Amino acid sequence: MGNQISTKKKKASSEKKNKTASVSSATRTFTDSFNNGSTVSSNQPKFTTVAFPSTAIEASRQQGEHYLLKYLFQTSYFAPVDEILSKPDTTCLDIGCGTHASWLIDIANDFPSCTFHGFDIIQPFSLNEDSVDISFHIPSNCELKKQDLFDGFGYPDDTFDYVHQRSMQLIYHSDKLPWMFTELIRVTKENGWIELLESDVMPKRAGPIFGKIMFGSMYTTVRSFLKDKLGNSFLQASTLCKRMEDSGLVDIESDYGSVPVCWGGYIGKLVYEDMLLVLQHLGPSLYDYLDLEGEFNKETYDALIDSAFDECVEFQTFFNVRWAYGRKQPASTSDVQ
Repeated sequence: MGNQISTKKKKASSEKKNKTASVSSATRTFTDSFNNGSTVSSNQPKFTTVAFPSTAIEASRQQGEHYLLKYLFQTSYFAPVDEILSKPDTTCLDIGCGTHASWLIDIANDFPSCTFHGFDIIQPFSLNEDSVDISFHIPSNCELKKQDLFDGFGYPDDTFDYVHQRSMQLIYHSDKLPWMFTELIRVTKENGWIELLESDVMPKRAGPIFGKIMFGSMYTTVRSFLKDKLGNSFLQASTLCKRMEDSGLVDIESDYGSVPVCWGGYIGKLVYEDMLLVLQHLGPSLYDYLDLEGEFNKETYDALIDSAFDECVEFQTFFNVRWAYGRKQPASTSDVQ
């Protein structure tokens, strides 16, 4: 595999074409508690295993992840929006844009005639209330804000020509998935495009040590959280097309790609660096699940994950990721069907 990314494309009509896929480490922060099993309060965290903290290191990791994707696939988007976004007075929305809004700012530079909006539960470019990160130039056609998506996306109906969302599969409660697609469609203009990108939660061809970390410790913590808090119908990468079809989108296309962990050249190295930061942060939370004696010992834990990554080379471990996009039908068309 390596830089030879295996791909498999399908339409809603089961037609097959060739197009490069995209990848993302899809974990986000689990700091929301759920009220009455359906709505989210972001003020009272319950789940203490926070996958990614709000730090400068994490902000840099998010930015590095974006450019990993762009380097690997030579594109930042997949929907056929080049012509649309090149026109004046067009608009694009990025949901959960991240601390550095890396995807949005990168694509905004490519389409100066379009206005790009992004929001995140953490104020973009602010690592805390007293310290604003000003090391990046924000294009004049970007508008960024702090917004809890569960308060609603915060924009009028039929606002955007293109709506983008990625790496959000661990955010939505199962009861919220229909609401999510309703909001996506609501803020999108007729004939506008909606694009989603998510990765599989677990790797393929994992060795015994890496498998124990991912399927044993992380599976126990993350998967049990998903089941207990998000339900069994969280936003899985493999269901993107079906959910788009069920929501009424048309002209749906999708593809998946596979990215190596620790092998396969430069890409494998970047994925390793990304995962290393995640596992180092989660170490104290995962330690109890790894049959290691005593309290958390950083040297012991670091040696274990080093062995796990060595296994990834031996077993050629990889992750699958999937993107999908669809078009919002005009109201008259959808009413007839």
